[in-house]
Amino acid sequence: MREVHAIVEDLSLKLGTSGEKWLQSATKKPKYFEFTPVELYAITERMKLAEPTTNGTFPIHDVLCSDGKTDVANYVEFLHNVRNLKVRGARGYVGTSNIIWNSLPFGLNLCKNITALWISDFDVRMIHDLYSVRNTCKRVVIHYSMKKLSVKPNEMLPFENQEKWSSLEEVDFSFNELEEIDESISLLSLVRKMNLSHNLLRGIGDHLQHLTMLTELNVSHNAIEDLDLWYMKLGNVKRLYLVGNKISALNGLHKLYSLEFLDLTDNVIASPDDIRAAGILPCLDHLILRGNPIRQVIEYRIKVLEHFGERAIEVKLDSRKPDQREVDTVAVRLALRKAREEKEEQTRKKALGIDERTKLNLKFFLLLGKFF
Repeated sequence: MREVHAIVEDLSLKLGTSGEKWLQSATKKPKYFEFTPVELYAITERMKLAEPTTNGTFPIHDVLCSDGKTDVANYVEFLHNVRNLKVRGARGYVGTSNIIWNSLPFGLNLCKNITALWISDFDVRMIHDLYSVRNTCKRVVIHYSMKKLSVKPNEMLPFENQEKWSSLEEVDFSFNELEEIDESISLLSLVRKMNLSHNLLRGIGDHLQHLTMLTELNVSHNAIEDLDLWYMKLGNVKRLYLVGNKISALNGLHKLYSLEFLDLTDNVIASPDDIRAAGILPCLDHLILRGNPIRQVIEYRIKVLEHFGERAIEVKLDSRKPDQREVDTVAVRLALRKAREEKEEQTRKKALGIDERTKLNLKFFLLLGKFF
């Protein structure tokens, strides 16, 4: 307990001296204030103690402080007012002690006005009392800190009975070890931007459809191979990042009509026909195919742009709109294709007409057979 007092009083002195100045500067230019899990654990434990808010009997850097600068009110007030909070843990043990960084639970109930929360290198399951944070936080970043989005089902209430994040607009869960997007994602119903890159995902599951406000999704650098029925799972997504996966075709996107931007850099798309589904999306105007085998196909740009029909002139392919030669070539190819399709249709109708006449003649002869 002496260590808890020492850490807390050190923090109180620090925040009592410069906390207000830091908050004022953060108002002018937003920045994160960084705590360690040890500090937040010490604060949590200190708040449980029935003791005076200040105690001058503990030396801080060999100086006895009794002028109020070590009052716990200093960090309580600071946590009440800080808007951008970062918690940075570490691997292994705390210093030379036998305490493991990720074994120290703490609460954030003192944080009443948090708008951005950043967790790095710390097990998020050890964080509790997020009631106020859920109501005020607009952005959450979590790196190197989780393997699942939720805790085990038998340790939680039904999702419909859990409190949602009522202000959250952006989440960054990149650089973790997530293997699936489970039902708990529905608690983030107002999120507009979501970054799940650099995880272990093979798909996106069936729960993102509940995020009706989601317009930007990044699932780059995962283990995704196919996009089956993604148009049913993504709703209103406008920007989709799929960089560095193992995708070979876009069939599951053919009805994702809201899509405007699609980045497929470093996948395994080999043929212009593999991106045919993208050509029928009415709002798609930026398609990136860098690092795919398709770029080795002769005139690949023209063959890809042809799938967009008359909209080809509006589309940026690999961040570049078609030049005049490409526009003219696509127009000629479209005209030739239209002529070919019309000829095939005429041939089909002609064959159908002959077939109908044959049927009529057969009926006529059958009727004649009844009289002779």
